[in-house]
Amino acid sequence: MVKDLGLAMELRVDYRITNGEVALGDEITRAIKRVIESDNEVRKKVKVMSEKSRLAVMEGGSSFAAFGRFIDDVLRNMS
Repeated sequence: MVKDLGLAMELRVDYRITNGEVALGDEITRAIKRVIESDNEVRKKVKVMSEKSRLAVMEGGSSFAAFGRFIDDVLRNMS
């Protein structure tokens, strides 16, 4: 998500548990604040992808059509 699509912020994950936490709270807070900034590039990309995804599942969209074909195929092969 981070490298290939640019739809997420990189967050260091430390598998050595310190104080019962895997990732420190202040690191998570900083990452969230960076994402919610209105001029953040990740935020802009997520908005674009969200709209494309919404259109794909609406009637006439690519995912809607593919799922319909899948259901038709399943029903044809139930014998």
